Amino acid sequence: MSTRTAPTPAVLAPPRGYDRDRWVNAVLASSLQRNQRHLAMILAHRAGASGELPAGGKAQEAGHLAGDMHLDPKRVRLVLTELETAGWIRRPDIHTWSPGYMVRPITLAFPAAADAPSAVTHTVPDGQSESPGDQSSQPG
Repeated sequence: MSTRTAPTPAVLAPPRGYDRDRWVNAVLASSLQRNQRHLAMILAHRAGASGELPAGGKAQEAGHLAGDMHLDPKRVRLVLTELETAGWIRRPDIHTWSPGYMVRPITLAFPAAADAPSAVTHTVPDGQSESPGDQSSQPG
């Protein structure tokens, strides 16, 4: 007779990782410029379920992206660098990337500011209820 441990909900739940809808919503709510936002949307569309575009893939090659964006490949490389600097994507360092002939992989990421919940502040005048449904303190 063997004994097996029943999995707990924590074991069954997948680890929190990339969520395309959440990432796209964060990009749309961000202050990214038009070309940055456009490229971010293209990368989100092409990324796999884990939010990654593998090394050597044509999907993230600057020339290929340039055709989709109607921009010069040099400008696309600049926008990729801007997204990386802002924390929206991660790539291996260009100076330490050993297969220099191969396009670096891209991982979609959340900048610290985009991942943190935004604080909503509001003031309630004296004598009024904080809840819009609570009519008790409003004049009749």
